[in-house]
Amino acid sequence: MTTFVNVFDQLAAIALVVRKAPSTLLRRAYVKAYRDWCAETRWLRDTIPGQTVANTMVYDLGSDPYLEIISVRAASCTPLQGAGVSTPRTLPLQPQDSSLWDPNAQASRPQRYCYIPEGQIAFYPTPDAVYDMLVTVALQPKDGVAQVPSEPLKKYSTGIEAGALMHLLRIPGQPWSDPKMAEKYEAIWNSCVSNGKADVQRAYNEGSQRARPRPFVMGR
Repeated sequence: MTTFVNVFDQLAAIALVVRKAPSTLLRRAYVKAYRDWCAETRWLRDTIPGQTVANTMVYDLGSDPYLEIISVRAASCTPLQGAGVSTPRTLPLQPQDSSLWDPNAQASRPQRYCYIPEGQIAFYPTPDAVYDMLVTVALQPKDGVAQVPSEPLKKYSTGIEAGALMHLLRIPGQPWSDPKMAEKYEAIWNSCVSNGKADVQRAYNEGSQRARPRPFVMGR
């Protein structure tokens, strides 16, 4: 279950370094660092259940007031029980460039998927019936939000703070400007990104699980 924390509650250590920076600027720098870290690592994730509609290829993955989808990590398809299926078997779908899909292919059980920016997914072949689908997406906070998920902060709060300080110290002409110190925080930030990527690649964690997963919205 994802829990959120107020961004302003995360700024104390940053404010001690850039003492004269306004709180609004601190918040924006922090959210930018958090967003950049999520985009680089693909660590923050959500699993979205839903069902297909016969002869419908494209589906909306829903929306969230604080988070936005940046990619699809995985998808799977399970036939509904009945209609000749006594023991439904879940099969993983493979990602594929939709330009390779035959527009004249007959509707059938989906075998491939393609992410459509922003926040949609297409299945190929076009589903010929109702199937249970499970889609895992990578997320990042929306620009300008006042709350962010707490999960990454258990391990990566120092690195995300360093990313915020890197941005703030590089702003020219301010009382707190310090390009040399920015380089120090950039090294911490880069290490945080590398460690986050390693977590994802080695499956050391499963990312974010939402309390109430968002259902598919019927597409076209």
